[in-house]
Amino acid sequence: MKKLLLSYFVLSLGSSLALAKDTSMPIVIGSAGQWSSTTIEAANNPVAKEYLNKGKAATITGEIVDVSCYLQLGKRGEKHSDCGTKCVKNGQPLGIVDANNKLTILFVEEHHPRRDGKLSLRDKFASLMGKTVIVSGMMTETNGNAALFVQAAD
Repeated sequence: MKKLLLSYFVLSLGSSLALAKDTSMPIVIGSAGQWSSTTIEAANNPVAKEYLNKGKAATITGEIVDVSCYLQLGKRGEKHSDCGTKCVKNGQPLGIVDANNKLTILFVEEHHPRRDGKLSLRDKFASLMGKTVIVSGMMTETNGNAALFVQAAD
């Protein structure tokens, strides 16, 4: 009986380690929810409040891209990860391209800290360039342009 339990433990441990090493599982970032207090405060007129009211909690699965190279040259994927990482670290915008090839721009959700340069998604996402991730936040769409606002602290 002890050998059976030990064998089961070793098999279970081995399975857990195999799952932990499995890098094919997408990385999950962010949490869908609601606008932060600084964003609500920034909506200080009826038009801005209308925009916020159109926002919806959303989750997107897709590939992280640097928007500049993606839109200018169609570059993406693992082969472009070094260049994309440099572009993002040096100020180019981030995006996520889903299975339908829809590009959504990624932004820090917290309005005042973003505006003041205190929060950024660059470090968090630069190392994920060309990888498939699952990102959650607050989605807005304006004139066919989509943006996902991600809590920087998530």
